[in-house]
Amino acid sequence: MHYGPYEEAEQSYQKLMTWIGEKGLQVKGPIREIYHNNPQEVKPEEILTEILAPVG
Repeated sequence: MHYGPYEEAEQSYQKLMTWIGEKGLQVKGPIREIYHNNPQEVKPEEILTEILAPVG
């Protein structure tokens, strides 16, 4: 889960990829994002993005 502006999501992606590697897993398909709120309706620091990576 990434909290904050989309421009800062790289850190969340890096943490996810590190965790996947530490578990001995590999990404097995396209990574997806789910946007839980509208950036036009909330402050940038309140943006909530779920990052999903299928692994195996």
